Amino acid sequence: MATKKQIQNRKKQTQKKRKKTSTKPNGPCLRMTTTQTSSNCDDLDNPEYPQGTQTEKLSIGNVPKNLDNYDDDFEHSKKIHTQHCKEHQSRWRTCFENRVFKSTDIKDFDALIGLRSLHADFVPASDMKARYKFGHFIIDEMQRLYDLGLKHPDLDFQWITFVSDHFMFNERDGTAEIYACKKATQDVLRNYTSYNAVGIVETQPIINFPQDQKGKMFAVHTHVFCWGPKGQTPDLKRHSKRFKSSITKLPIHTQAVYHYEGSFGRLGRYMIKPPFEGKEVNFERYAQRRACLKPARRVEKFHDLRLFELNAKTPMEALVFGIRDGVAVRQRIVEKLRNWQASRGGGRLSTSRTELTSCSKTSFATTKISKTTSRLW
Repeated sequence: MATKKQIQNRKKQTQKKRKKTSTKPNGPCLRMTTTQTSSNCDDLDNPEYPQGTQTEKLSIGNVPKNLDNYDDDFEHSKKIHTQHCKEHQSRWRTCFENRVFKSTDIKDFDALIGLRSLHADFVPASDMKARYKFGHFIIDEMQRLYDLGLKHPDLDFQWITFVSDHFMFNERDGTAEIYACKKATQDVLRNYTSYNAVGIVETQPIINFPQDQKGKMFAVHTHVFCWGPKGQTPDLKRHSKRFKSSITKLPIHTQAVYHYEGSFGRLGRYMIKPPFEGKEVNFERYAQRRACLKPARRVEKFHDLRLFELNAKTPMEALVFGIRDGVAVRQRIVEKLRNWQASRGGGRLSTSRTELTSCSKTSFATTKISKTTSRLW
């Protein structure tokens, strides 16, 4: 018979486990195994897939352990994304509100983050009000892809992240090669797979790397949602030698996606989430040549300001790209964003009269944006 102390310990363990599974972290929801059947895919709106094979039935062993951490449905994903954008709008306002403005008005910066009914005359990636709408449009497209999976159960959905040392740059004076990173991702997916895909380019601070220099690094990388015949990822990894990473050890990281609303919706908001999450390197593991990247304990205000600078110069639509049927997905998302921007009320900022480098108590070099658009100041 169990003693009173043993019963109390079991209750504490159960409470801790329940508390742990009740949270909803921001990471994507994925599955670790896939079946290796194949199918053909032609068109997103009117696809033609063979119907001769069936997917494996869901058993207890196939249910993901973190199912409780999925979003409830697509509307829940939109609510979470909206809340993140509101929080980050306030965070970016804090990063520059106490700085000295030499030749610009702080209202110009408010317009760049979409605050107080102000906005720029294009849609910068720093505009949190536009980002929350853009996220809703992306989640709507994820719902279309979820419905596509219901009609064609043999369809394989993959979540792929591409990372490379080549696209890292110094936070003080470097070039964010957004166009080059996007093109490299598109090229390898087109050349070595038949996947349809829609992806996003993201920039993330690595707050303590390199260890022996003051200026740290930002990493430009891509997250891509793919769909098509099964069994393509091994060939993709084998042939895509241009992606190399010294800190992740997995320059091309692939995982199959569970076909649940909470998984699809969450991946949609994860792609276009505000850039508030940083990473840091575990140098003990780095010395052992092991994967050593982990979530940052804290992102400093100067990192937020540099991310704000970078996103303020980058059109929102330049971050999103499509491959094959994903091109049509991107076009629908961008068209909705442009229509929404055209209908916005409030004051409009002319980008020609804003200079981000005029705001400083600390000297910040202007980060160059490579080949994104001609509408940069």
